Amino acid sequence: RTKEQIWDKRYDHSYEKFSGLIKLCPLAAVIMGLFMLSLAGIPPFSVFWGKVYLMSAAINNGYLFLAFVMAINSAIAAYYYLKLIVYMFLKDPLISDGNVYLQNATLPLKIVVGIATLYVCLSVFVVDGLLFGIYGYIGGSLM
Repeated sequence: RTKEQIWDKRYDHSYEKFSGLIKLCPLAAVIMGLFMLSLAGIPPFSVFWGKVYLMSAAINNGYLFLAFVMAINSAIAAYYYLKLIVYMFLKDPLISDGNVYLQNATLPLKIVVGIATLYVCLSVFVVDGLLFGIYGYIGGSLM
């Protein structure tokens, strides 16, 4: 079966495609789950601290409405990120015609997740120098 026979063309990336990914490809599911938690802004991940700093800067400068909109947007986004985690970890894999749907446990998925993991791990060493360069440039141009 092709994906056109299972899902409508409008929904190319439905959550059901990731059902039971933990049983099909555990390492990819765990790494994608960690990335989804980070994107959702769950502590102690970095995106949480980024959101806290942005919201505190907005509040400190009197933009209460903007901080409120950011908080609402973060809550809506967290729903979608956590929904994918539920499908990957708590649902059973799709079975159609007696076969398990394996299109999401493919080599390209594993390569993309591996590259993303490598970049995330190496970003720890790059971000500090990048921020120092940005603050040095901004500080030098303002004086």
